[in-house]
Amino acid sequence: DRFGLEAITGRKQFYYGELRRLILAENIVTAYRARKRAESWAACASNNPVMARILAEAEQNVHD
Repeated sequence: DRFGLEAITGRKQFYYGELRRLILAENIVTAYRARKRAESWAACASNNPVMARILAEAEQNVHD
């Protein structure tokens, strides 16, 4: 139900790679929104280093 798989594909289960990519995309969106809400990105990054790394890697991939 979380990603609407059955409605989109008719399947009841994700393949492993599909699920990993969707969770990564969800984490990128979450990190972006957290950074946007934060008064200080440096403070936000120090409080959430994993999300900061995920967002930095996503931004780097966009620019490559």
